Amino acid sequence: MAITNGYCTQDELKTFVGIPTSDSADDTLIDDAVNAASRQIDAFCGRQFFADGSASARKFFTNDLYRLRVDDISTTTGLVVKYDDNDDGVYEETVSSSDYQVLPINGVVGGISGNPFYIVELISDGNHEWPLDFSSNRPRAEITAKWGYASVPAQIKQATLMLSSELFAMRNAPLGVAGVGDFGVVNIQQNREITRLIAPFRKGTVLGVS
Repeated sequence: MAITNGYCTQDELKTFVGIPTSDSADDTLIDDAVNAASRQIDAFCGRQFFADGSASARKFFTNDLYRLRVDDISTTTGLVVKYDDNDDGVYEETVSSSDYQVLPINGVVGGISGNPFYIVELISDGNHEWPLDFSSNRPRAEITAKWGYASVPAQIKQATLMLSSELFAMRNAPLGVAGVGDFGVVNIQQNREITRLIAPFRKGTVLGVS
């Protein structure tokens, strides 16, 4: 199994656990460990730290005339902002890039750069407001974007190496690395250092505010 959207590479984990990068005997197990650790970190934090390769549309409920909280956006490239103006389920209104901005500005939160955008804010003196009537209970905004983080934060990478090494050490367990299931979550919760590294990125915290 190859590593898919993992937060460290095969060679990085080999170096971390003291295996020569030229030694391929356990490559499949190493890949399994990185994949499992990365997805468990996603689950713990409630977000992904990789960037989607292509833009896709997601729908959101509005609760403010100008600000809309959305999932993490990795880049403004390919960003399309639309809303359903008359509650018919069709997103017919497209907002020009001059009529909105994405926050945080420059991806900076608390002086730390590299954060994704998670708010689409309409310009208050522009031509648009988010619709707020909910007679049909439909989500009124549609955002097309490349979701996720543009690059993996250093803390997430380090936590992935630590958790992956723990999972790799379980390779002789009856079910092997691929069968660890929720053990990744247990390891995160029991390992204070891993928790310390990634807890600020959980949604609802200062860095993970969205």
